[in-house]
Amino acid sequence: MNYPNNRKLVKQDIILDKKLNLEKVKVYNEDSVAMMTMKFEKIDFSPTFKKNYFDLNTVVKSAKTTDNSKSVSMIEDVIYPLSLPSGTKLVSEEKVKKDTGERVIMTFEGEKPFLLVEETANVYGEMTVIPTNGEPYLLQDNYGILANNSLSWSSCGIDYYLVSDVLNQDELVDVAQSINVLPTMK
Repeated sequence: MNYPNNRKLVKQDIILDKKLNLEKVKVYNEDSVAMMTMKFEKIDFSPTFKKNYFDLNTVVKSAKTTDNSKSVSMIEDVIYPLSLPSGTKLVSEEKVKKDTGERVIMTFEGEKPFLLVEETANVYGEMTVIPTNGEPYLLQDNYGILANNSLSWSSCGIDYYLVSDVLNQDELVDVAQSINVLPTMK
């Protein structure tokens, strides 16, 4: 098994019930410690999707601005981290309307709590200076700003902000790098 956004995960167990329906998936690290468990209570075998649901260019809705750059007006699919610190889980998710888009605030609690905010990005002119605090950090497909207890970056028209009083910088980076540009399940 290969998780390209988290190389620490090296094997998995897929557990089926007596009728061969998917029941649970456990994902392990190199030391055979279960790092992630996904339980499936109900599976819809006849889902319906919008016509362009699988079109990678429409992950987020875009609207043209006057200077021909793209701005995102809404978040169609929330993107969840695939790597969480041990003993940490998503406990709340709130979608908030902004003047020019949307914001999703996710609260993760447990041994290593953190907050993840995803919001539609604001479009600025070509030579706009945006003040930041922290150091540039190369993530998978772009640069972020890494500070003592936060990491922020933008990808595909969405701004991400990850903050924790408990996670160290390496743990912040692990969570951030596990957020892929494609939507994932909770």
